[in-house]
Amino acid sequence: MRTLLIAMLLAGVSEFGSTGFAAVSIHRDAVNGVVLGGDVAVYGAPPDLEKGVKHVLLTHHRRDVLRDARKLAAAGVKVVAPRDEEALIARPGEFWQEFSTKRFHDYAQQSTKILGEPLKVDRWVEDGDEFELGGKTFRVISTPGFTRGAVSYITMDGNRKTAFTGDLIYGDGQILDLYSFQDAIPEAKVGGYHGYGGRLAQLISSLRKIRDEKPDVIIPARGPLIPRPAQSIDKLISRVQALYANYLSTNALNWYFKEERMTICGRRVLGEDADIKLMPYSLHQETPDWIWEQATSRMIISDDGHGILLDCGYQRVIDGVKKLMAQGLVKKVDGIFVTHYHDDHTDMVQAAAEEFGCPIYSTLEYEDILENPAAYHMPAMTANPMKDVIGKKSGSKMKWKEFDLTFEFFPGQALYHGALLVKRGKDTPVFFIGDAFSPSGIDDYCVLNRNLAHKDQGYQFCLERVAKLGENHWLINEHIPHVFRFSPKEMDYLQTNYKKRVEMLRELSPWDDPNYAIDEHWAVFYPYGLKAKPGETVEVEVRVTNHSPQARAFKVTPNAGAGFGPMSSGVWLTLEPDTTESVPLKVRVPQTPGTWIVTADIESKGMTFHDWAEALITVE
Repeated sequence: MRTLLIAMLLAGVSEFGSTGFAAVSIHRDAVNGVVLGGDVAVYGAPPDLEKGVKHVLLTHHRRDVLRDARKLAAAGVKVVAPRDEEALIARPGEFWQEFSTKRFHDYAQQSTKILGEPLKVDRWVEDGDEFELGGKTFRVISTPGFTRGAVSYITMDGNRKTAFTGDLIYGDGQILDLYSFQDAIPEAKVGGYHGYGGRLAQLISSLRKIRDEKPDVIIPARGPLIPRPAQSIDKLISRVQALYANYLSTNALNWYFKEERMTICGRRVLGEDADIKLMPYSLHQETPDWIWEQATSRMIISDDGHGILLDCGYQRVIDGVKKLMAQGLVKKVDGIFVTHYHDDHTDMVQAAAEEFGCPIYSTLEYEDILENPAAYHMPAMTANPMKDVIGKKSGSKMKWKEFDLTFEFFPGQALYHGALLVKRGKDTPVFFIGDAFSPSGIDDYCVLNRNLAHKDQGYQFCLERVAKLGENHWLINEHIPHVFRFSPKEMDYLQTNYKKRVEMLRELSPWDDPNYAIDEHWAVFYPYGLKAKPGETVEVEVRVTNHSPQARAFKVTPNAGAGFGPMSSGVWLTLEPDTTESVPLKVRVPQTPGTWIVTADIESKGMTFHDWAEALITVE
């Protein structure tokens, strides 16, 4: 942490010289604190200058950048903030009250890094506004991207122009993460869940607005100053476009949404004349007659009329099985294998298990999320827990009737995901892969599913597993009324392009591993949601995953608002690469009924995030 004059920061950079910025001080920390002329702050203020600050300018609503601004506001400093983010800044309680139930079946896929308590704002601004504070004139530019309603501020200091852009850009052509850009793409009729990089088009447009202003320096909310804005902006736009083109080239949505809609998605980011490259459909044909199809479920039917059901998201699946029984085609359901936690595959699993008197199977890696869905915050989450799920070790085998079954952890579309390899005599083996692939590629359109990019997790792992099956197999995705397979050439194409994507993410991300940029839950509370009585002390934990290629020390510090009991002090833990460990915490909840959040700071070398993870507590 340090407070410096911008002139000192830019010393030796000939394009700027050393004049014009002497009245601007910056404090480099988790969030940059900037003071202009002694009385106007942006983002926050250096500790030694806080007392003289009269106004603070905010660029967006995210709570992980607003801690210092909250302190200033509490001291009477007047706050300026973007009008388009008013609800999330001034009335966050409305969001949390609604989200306490809406978090199940969530397809909007927006970050929940939202304030737990309101922040008083004295002036709301929007695109085109111009105002004077502390003898300086500020212009407001709408710059959505990192958030939907973010703005930037442009001001002159002597003969130098400065842009304050929030989290629009980090350093020399990077962004903090990719998952914050997930959003709907209305013009292509794509919802938030399927909107990979949905706001990257807005990001590019906003970056171009800033570049057209020709600022001499960009001072972002986080990260280093950007002394050559045009070059850094062009670099970021080029990287984002390359990443999105790569994503489209292996995209499973080409099967579901077809070329016209995917072309619309592509040209928003790549340009109106861009040549959008999509993977052609792989070989696919009718499903074998011993596999029954209904909605997003399948059932393996043995020669003697017994069945194993795969997933059950709808009552019509149960009704369909009962109809088969009434017709004498199925005598008994012997079990249900659940491929993953999404509601369209799980909402009726427990009901089906009770109806047919059968056990439920998964692999060990996602047994808990099926039994305790309220303990997690993930996309498309079911609210219906399952009882006594039998978690099988990945690779374990079961002989059932004339079939050989192999249970496998298969973290493709989501981290909490499995697959079932089924062999029947001389028939071509069938690999039931949940939602991991379609005939046009990879189902990684929702980054918040935790699509990790480690070699032993995520799609690199899944692609390698499918490649090892060779050509003599079929894949089944329960959304697709066919079996399909990838040729060796197609497998090489998918693996090569995905590895390129990982390297692109590495260039885009400022962290030492790209998984931090695609895994919002590398630090997360467990349980995520819980209920408590007024004044009760509850036990939670913060789970931290070290994605870094070397051991890392992390400090976890809990925070809570008014009404909570005293919080624990920070706890340090050291993790080996690619491991997850937990910090246990005790929290005394408020006496007042309602919906509350507890957050945690996560600190590590070069990575400090305020109020990063949250737990949702309902006091009844």
